Amino acid sequence: MEEIYYPIHKGLQKEVFYLGLKAKYIYYGLYLGIGIVLGGLLLSAFLPMLWSMVIIAIFLFALFLTLLAYSRTYGAYGFIKKVADRKLPAGMKQHTPFKNLPIWKNV
Repeated sequence: MEEIYYPIHKGLQKEVFYLGLKAKYIYYGLYLGIGIVLGGLLLSAFLPMLWSMVIIAIFLFALFLTLLAYSRTYGAYGFIKKVADRKLPAGMKQHTPFKNLPIWKNV
């Protein structure tokens, strides 16, 4: 039987990195950035276009700096783990004493 060798590219296991943002933060930036631009276009119906463009630019810059800080602090997947850790309960309550449980009774 003939052995087949497949080349493994060295960059295959590296995380996605763009403008200092890692992995999921790029998607967050895209989705929230599109939302900010659409909100700014809605805002331009009530304010002059120049003011709404300035507000959009400020919010986009603040979004980028926030995501960059999270990316550097928590890494590629650390932010997702932090959000998941918030959902864990702080403790457990037990209303029955251990002695009444079947495991602790002498059989």
